[in-house]
Amino acid sequence: MDHVVTKPTLGLTHPAQIDHPKISFAAKETDLVEWKGDILAIGVTENNMTKDKNLKFKNQILEKLDSKVNGLLSEVSGEEDFTGKAGQSTVIRVSGLGPKRVSLIGLGKGPTDPSSYRVLGESVASTAKASQANNVVVALASSEGLTPESKLATASTIAKATLLGSYEDNKFKYEYKKPSLKCVDFFGLGGGSEFEKKLKYTEDICSGVILAKELVNAPANVLTPGASRRGCKDCCYI
Repeated sequence: MDHVVTKPTLGLTHPAQIDHPKISFAAKETDLVEWKGDILAIGVTENNMTKDKNLKFKNQILEKLDSKVNGLLSEVSGEEDFTGKAGQSTVIRVSGLGPKRVSLIGLGKGPTDPSSYRVLGESVASTAKASQANNVVVALASSEGLTPESKLATASTIAKATLLGSYEDNKFKYEYKKPSLKCVDFFGLGGGSEFEKKLKYTEDICSGVILAKELVNAPANVLTPGASRRGCKDCCYI
């Protein structure tokens, strides 16, 4: 996709040549413990974080992970008072697992619709930036009640928030960090051709949003009438 700010401009303002977020999305059905990469991001509700009298997670996924790291998830979540409330998140460096870090992201009492999972994607983007992660796998501690259609919508919402959260308009900055995140895998949120089609559509939507942001943020001597027309044409090909 050609960007309007790469065309000739007026004055001394010249945009930098930057790389936009190029993140590949894929569905995985491997065991989360066996997945190898930088970050395992798990969306958890307050109910998922409940423990029994032996301080073990009642949730099967969390308990399985916790047992592999000698109770570290339970210990850290207790120390940091992480209860799965909306807006809460914690990142734990682990050993003995495929992923290098486990990120728990609070979803509150439970999302009411797929759009409620946006916070999960935003947290994935910010955590990946902070740790310079290249790949992330996203899972839900529990997905009961999600229909195949809502799973696709949930994956799309998370992907959109991750892509837009990874984007920064650095065209007019002298120094900036290149996006590190290259791959996001989804566990338990569907797969096959319908999944690929849905995520491709999501990527196209995000490309249009990013182009629109660049048009709005470009200074007047860059966004000339001619450049504006070219930008509109670019939107037609997304």
